[in-house]
Amino acid sequence: MSNVVRFAHHAAQSRGASGQGGLAPLLACFAHHRRHLGDAFWLKENAEVLNILVATGRRLPELALAVYQPFYEGIEAQIGFYPQYYRMLLSVTQSLEALGYPGRKSEALAAWIVAQGWPEIEVNDLQRAETRYLLGRAGQTAADDGLDDRLIRFMSRPATFAVPNPRAAYDMLHAIFYLSHYGRRPLDLPAAALTSLQMCGALAHLDQDGDLLAEVCLALRYCGQPLPPLWLDLLRREARSFKIDVASCSDSADAYHNFLVNQWLLETIGDTAFGDIFYAGPMRFILPRPLISPLREWSQALLALGSDRRADWAAMRSACAPRLSAAAVAVADAGAEGSPGFEAFFAHFARSAQPFAEPTKLVRIGA
Repeated sequence: MSNVVRFAHHAAQSRGASGQGGLAPLLACFAHHRRHLGDAFWLKENAEVLNILVATGRRLPELALAVYQPFYEGIEAQIGFYPQYYRMLLSVTQSLEALGYPGRKSEALAAWIVAQGWPEIEVNDLQRAETRYLLGRAGQTAADDGLDDRLIRFMSRPATFAVPNPRAAYDMLHAIFYLSHYGRRPLDLPAAALTSLQMCGALAHLDQDGDLLAEVCLALRYCGQPLPPLWLDLLRREARSFKIDVASCSDSADAYHNFLVNQWLLETIGDTAFGDIFYAGPMRFILPRPLISPLREWSQALLALGSDRRADWAAMRSACAPRLSAAAVAVADAGAEGSPGFEAFFAHFARSAQPFAEPTKLVRIGA
């Protein structure tokens, strides 16, 4: 039987109570105990955890970062053989140096990436934005070609983000992270893009999806917008629900990403975060999930209404309530009270606009 330890925030514990070196076991877990060094999933997870620590403004002792010595010493061979992973390889290298690892290899890597033309392989604007951000950190430039305008146009259609579409949601949020340099650069988005963030947050709250909701709150913070207390309450409750199972998780099928972004947000707003990581060896991050999905229940209830769907929240609440659990109704009611722009969100979420219909077929006279 594995030891299950509850992750909790203690009001009396400050950020430095365990010392910055208290993060060493967390880094060792990601560096050595979840994936094989250098494979794509190892790069993804380690890029995430290191970048989040950089975004919180931390500096770490060399002893905590020493677990990355094999990666750092072999980075030239890695990028030479796996240049298609240049973004993740550069990101990990830059983050290590920003956190305090001795060396300046990232500048030479970025120059090599540009000289080899690897940024030219990107056909996705989000990847172009990440590439530009990473290269810019190393003093290199990447072609703009109207990138900002396209990203802002994408995120300025609120209806896109009022229906379940994880790819669109995370693309918008990550675009904001890159454009704002993770909060280090002012970002003045148009009103429509800020409304899109409200739509995305209302949807995440209805789904009780703390992973997505935490990233929405971070994006709002980086845009200088207030964070709804309802959403923060959910995320703080979730923080108290995480458990760390001292066991391996080689397929990463756990709540590690939820855990990381939750702690990232809490530290960004001044709460205690990353305070209780003390376990040597492998760790698995567990977040109990409710048995019901309010979003799924509401989607199915609205779909069942067919042509009777309306944009009116109050009317749809009455019409859908007989098909919903009490918990699903309660979550939506809380959203109606505490999620900004909820009624506008629900009007899109109900999908009450003119439904699709096949074009009228032309009938040829005399046929």
